[in-house]
Amino acid sequence: MITQFIHSSAGKKTKAQASGGSAAVLILVIAALIVIYILFLPPKDRQELLGENVTDEDGSGSINASNVLLLEHPGRLDVLAKKEIEHTLPSVNLFTKTESSVLESRRSLYTKNAWFDRTDSNITFDLKDVSNSKNIQLVFNAKQYSGRLMLKLNGYEVFNEEIATPSVPPVSLPSRLLQESNVIEVSVSSVGWRFWRTNEYMLENLQISADITDVSTRQAQEVFQVGSTEKNNLDRVFVKFFAECDTKTAGVLEVILNNNRVFSSVPDCGTARTLEISPHYLLSNENTLIFRADRGQFLIDNILVKSELKELIPPTYYFELNDSEYQSVIDKSRDVKLYLDFPDDVSTKRAEIVSNTHVRGMDTEESSYSVVISQFVKQGNNVILIRPKETLDVVNLKVMLEKR
Repeated sequence: MITQFIHSSAGKKTKAQASGGSAAVLILVIAALIVIYILFLPPKDRQELLGENVTDEDGSGSINASNVLLLEHPGRLDVLAKKEIEHTLPSVNLFTKTESSVLESRRSLYTKNAWFDRTDSNITFDLKDVSNSKNIQLVFNAKQYSGRLMLKLNGYEVFNEEIATPSVPPVSLPSRLLQESNVIEVSVSSVGWRFWRTNEYMLENLQISADITDVSTRQAQEVFQVGSTEKNNLDRVFVKFFAECDTKTAGVLEVILNNNRVFSSVPDCGTARTLEISPHYLLSNENTLIFRADRGQFLIDNILVKSELKELIPPTYYFELNDSEYQSVIDKSRDVKLYLDFPDDVSTKRAEIVSNTHVRGMDTEESSYSVVISQFVKQGNNVILIRPKETLDVVNLKVMLEKR
C-alpha cells in the first residue's frame, strides 16, 4: 500500500514537473512527512502497518519478532523493617518567673519655674515586654520642694501635687500608657502673680522599677525527624506524655505539632495522656512539637511520638500469553524476558522477583537488570511480584516476548 502511494506520488511529481515546480515540491514534502511518521511509530504498530508479521511454525502469522507483554513504571518501592516507629523526646519544664527589675535610675534631677527662668527635665526608660510588666513605679526623695510637682508619662499627666515632706510615696505609672520607649516629663507649677518667687524641686535617688514576668520558660520546643518511608506509609499516629503539676496552680497546657494544636486543656496532673492525631500532621524530615502553658509549673515527661505503619503489599503485575505465544515459548523459538530499569548505576539494588510461584533473587549495582523467565510462565494470566530488600526505585518494568 505504502509502495503504491510512493509510486503514485512519483508519477504525480513527473506530471507536476511538466506543469510547474511548485506542485512537485508539495508532493515531496508530503511523502517525507509520511516516511517520518512511519519511522516514529512504535515497532509493533509499524510492523502491522507495513505488513511485516513474522509467522510462527504453524504459519498463523500472529506473533511478532518482539512483543511487549507488560510495561509498567513502579516508582519507589518501600521496605518496612517494623510495624511501629517510636520517637522518644527528652523531658521539658514549663514555668513562669517574675522578678523586680530597675528600668532607670538617676542620682538627682532639678526643675524650676520663675517668671523669667524655667527649667524642665525628662527621664527616659525602655520597657521591652510591656504586656508582661506590672507594678511600674517611680520612687524618689525631695530635697527641695515648692509649688506643685507635675509628671507626664508619654504626654499624659500622671502626677500633679504639692509635696510637703522629703519622703514621697511611690508614683504608679499606668500600664495603659506604657510603650517600649517611654518619657517622663518633670516640671513645676507657675508662681503666678508672685513674680519674686521661684518654684523648684530637687529630686534625689530617682528609680523606675517594674515586676517583669519571664514568659520564655512557659514554652518548650522539641524537634524530631521522620523519614520518607515512615511518612508515606503512616496508618495511625499517637502523641504521649506525662504531666507532673499542681492542680491548684496549673493553667491551660497546649500541645502543638507542626503548627497544629492537638491538645489545649488543663491536664490531669500525675496522669499519662495519649492523643491520637491525624497522620497528615507529620511531615517528612523535620517535625516540631511544642508544649506551652499560660501559668503554673509543669514537668512534661515520657514524651513519645509513635507511628503505626500500614502493612505493605508488594507490587504485583500481570501479563497474558495467548495460545500461539505460549506455544512459541514451549517450542523454544521465543523467550519471555523481564527487564528492570533503575535511576542510577551506583546504589545497590536488592529484591526478590517472583514469577508466578518461582522466587529469584536480584542483587545489582547496574542501572538495568534482565532475566529470562520462560521456564516459569504459563498460558493465560501470569504474575510478576517484586519484594524489595531495601527501598528501591524502579523506573521501568517490562516483560518482552523475544525471538531467540
